[in-house]
Amino acid sequence: MSVGFFTVPFSSAGAADNHIAASVDFIRDLANQAISMLSNPSLNKADRRQKFRNLFAESFAVKGIGLYVLGRYRKRATDAELSEYLTLFEDVIVNTWADRFTEYAGQKFEVNGAVDTPSSSKAEMAALVRSTFFTDPSSPVEIEWRVATNGKIYKVVDVKVSGLSLAKTQQDEFGAVIRAGGNKVGVLIDKLREMRDS
Repeated sequence: MSVGFFTVPFSSAGAADNHIAASVDFIRDLANQAISMLSNPSLNKADRRQKFRNLFAESFAVKGIGLYVLGRYRKRATDAELSEYLTLFEDVIVNTWADRFTEYAGQKFEVNGAVDTPSSSKAEMAALVRSTFFTDPSSPVEIEWRVATNGKIYKVVDVKVSGLSLAKTQQDEFGAVIRAGGNKVGVLIDKLREMRDS
C-alpha cells in the first residue's frame, strides 16, 4: 500500500540502509507515547482525545489512509464532500482509538523486529514492524505496522491486527455503507457524523 504522502526521492544510501532499524525505533517510541498518554488516569476524555489526535496526525499518514479507505468512491465525491470526509475520518479514528486505549491496564507490549517490504512508490521505502500486545499472558495479539519512510520522515500507513488490515477492513465497511446508500458518498459522511457525535 502506498499512500502517496512522499514526493521527494531518496538521496541518501545511509537512509535506505538504516530504515529497518529506524522503523523499529519509530514504532517502539510511538507505542510508548500512546500507552503513557492514553492510559494516564489524570486526563479526562477530551484531553486524552486531543493528545492522541496530535500523536496520530504526527505519526500516521492520515490523508493517504483516508483516501485509500474511500477507494474507488473517491471519484464520486465532490471537493466539498472529500474535504468533509477526510476531517470526519480523522475524528472517528482518533475517537475510536483513544477510547480503546482507556482499557489499557499495564499489559505488555513488545516489538519483535522488522523486515523490508516492497513499496509501490519509488519515493518510499517500507518496512513491516512486528509486535505483540499481551492483553493477558495467555492471549497475545500480533500487530504488524507498515511504516513508510523517506529520509527522516516516518509514517504508519497501515496496521494489521492478527493478520487483518485495519485499512482494508475499514475500506470494506465504508464501501458497504456507500453501496447501501445508492453509491452516494454523502451517505457515508452522514454515518461518520453520527459516529463522531455519539
